[in-house]
Amino acid sequence: MAMLQRERRLSKFAEFLQALVKELNDLSGEGAAVLVEGKRDARALTGLGYTGPLFTVAILTSSVAARERLRAEVREMIILTDLDSEGRRLASKYVRFLTQEGVRPSLGQRKRLSEASRGIFLHMENLGRFAIAAQDLADLG
Repeated sequence: MAMLQRERRLSKFAEFLQALVKELNDLSGEGAAVLVEGKRDARALTGLGYTGPLFTVAILTSSVAARERLRAEVREMIILTDLDSEGRRLASKYVRFLTQEGVRPSLGQRKRLSEASRGIFLHMENLGRFAIAAQDLADLG
């Protein structure tokens, strides 16, 4: 019984991830970009099919060129930091930073991701693993 519940949960989460990536891609066509913490997070998101503009915290804070690109090309920044306490702290910090840069921050997708995962993962870099595991289970069913 528990295994069946886990399979259903992973399958629903995989469906959620597919819909989220489609939404992110659609929003990127309207001037949105995504902010993640690091390179592994960026790889996980692109591995799921995200094709839009992507910024990492390190690049955004250390690169003048990245900040110029941000101001010139991005209307809305979707913040997808990790779902742990450090990720929450960074999300809060970047809401203020982006607002000062004239870019509208968005936490809605992060909140929905947190609710959909229901604590089964905390770090964005692991998203790909969950999607693959859930897809493998769905393929078996």
